[in-house]
Amino acid sequence: MEKIYLDNAATTPVDERVAEAMLPYLKGKFGNASSVHSFGREAKVLLEDSRDLIAHFLGARPSEIYFTSGGTEANNFAIKGLSFNRLNQPIGTNQGHIISSKIEHPSVMDTLEYLSERFGFNITFINNDKHGVIDIQNLTDSITDDTFLICIIHANNEIGIINDIARISKAASTGSIHVHADTVQSFGKILFKIKDLGCNTASISAHKIYGPKGIGALYIKHNTQTDKFMHGGKQEHGRRGGTENIANIAGFKKAVEILKDEMNSDMAKYKKLKERLVDLLINEYGDKIIYHSVINNDANTKGLNNILNISFNPKKIKTDPETLLIKLDMKRIAVSSGSACNSGSINPSHVIKALGYDDQTAATSIRISFGRLNKDSDIDELVKALKEIVN
Repeated sequence: MEKIYLDNAATTPVDERVAEAMLPYLKGKFGNASSVHSFGREAKVLLEDSRDLIAHFLGARPSEIYFTSGGTEANNFAIKGLSFNRLNQPIGTNQGHIISSKIEHPSVMDTLEYLSERFGFNITFINNDKHGVIDIQNLTDSITDDTFLICIIHANNEIGIINDIARISKAASTGSIHVHADTVQSFGKILFKIKDLGCNTASISAHKIYGPKGIGALYIKHNTQTDKFMHGGKQEHGRRGGTENIANIAGFKKAVEILKDEMNSDMAKYKKLKERLVDLLINEYGDKIIYHSVINNDANTKGLNNILNISFNPKKIKTDPETLLIKLDMKRIAVSSGSACNSGSINPSHVIKALGYDDQTAATSIRISFGRLNKDSDIDELVKALKEIVN
């Protein structure tokens, strides 16, 4: 049996067309984009063409796109940049108020903890409903005169819930409050334009859309003041020093070009695969499964079609998550227990706990995420394997 990869929310395989687009910049076209000779100019053209393409895809200005090493750096860049820009108090005093949620990616949660502990920023983590949707009224009620930043994930990486960033940005517009949106999982999975979201900054990553690892981008809205993230040279409009990774940027550009042509068919495939899996699980397990992702999207609750997060009801089926994942891997099927950035041990998911579930249910959740290369037979084999292992 061929290996079955169902962990596309962690990373996607590099599209062959992307790899081909990168090769010239790993060989003959090796110039530094900051050099003035022909080798450098060749790299500079690719750099700016890529910036133009990604900006157009997002509905942004090219000058608003900054290349980073990935989504984690982009989140750090935005949050620290906006926070450090207002540092003016002695360390240990209140530097200002930031609002976030309990279901953020670790790169946001850890950054906010650091800002609180090291620099004295005041952080409020607002509640979400049973699906993971941010409570807008709770957010609005949490705004104070000191609030300068709201950090909310657009589509959650573990359960796929989609938050209404446009509505959150509108709530923030009553004061001089910046909004940062982590759009790493939503980019390429749902259609949106960055201007419609109304946020000041947004992070994206190439390896979630069949591009290479180690390259991403941060959108910084025109006239948004942030501190420089990486000191050194004048690259990336003077806000992030360091020689640009031209080969990876070429791959990022190609991945976005492919998205322009294939995103609609990708989304249709994800929806079909998710519906097939849910139908098979309901038929096999009925009420023995707890669904943490939104199954039947309605007017008020939206979720990504490429992510399904489930637990086996501990009152009906006892499962050991580590054993389950290992046995699935032995059957050549790859899924995950949640965020790939929390690897190393299987602990209760902070996202599932934020939905109101206990530690046992949170610890036994598994995330199945679909990709461009998956097919119906992959879903059938997964359900067959689960039946053999769990039963």
